[in-house]
Amino acid sequence: MSNRGWKSQQPRQLKKIAYALTEWKLKSVVEAHEERGWVQASEFKKHGYGLGCLMIWGKDREVGI
Repeated sequence: MSNRGWKSQQPRQLKKIAYALTEWKLKSVVEAHEERGWVQASEFKKHGYGLGCLMIWGKDREVGI
């Protein structure tokens, strides 16, 4: 990996899509992820046959990649 350029100077941001078939289940999935340090970054939207939302890793924790 190159040590030059703007991209190498940006901190890594982990992202994932949390999804479920119903809004009730998605709320419980989001709550479980938030307990582990993830933060909800978007509202619920249609995703496949159900709903989904973007989750990002909490800013107060470091990513060890």
